[in-house]
Amino acid sequence: MKDYKTVLQEKLQVKGNVKIEYILLDTKGPDHDKTFIVEVKCDGEVLAKGEGKTKKAAEMEAARIALEKRRK
Repeated sequence: MKDYKTVLQEKLQVKGNVKIEYILLDTKGPDHDKTFIVEVKCDGEVLAKGEGKTKKAAEMEAARIALEKRRK
């Protein structure tokens, strides 16, 4: 099974090259228990925001939410 970021990238690139960005918006909590908030953009358009205990987890959550929104 591919990860959400890969699946999102493949779906967005169906019609050609696009610029996909994951931007760290904020971190919350003490150093030993941080939560990262990330948004994913495609060609400047915000697709979704995600939270996680690592930057990678937050990026994956943002990609998962973006994919879920695309299905609706």
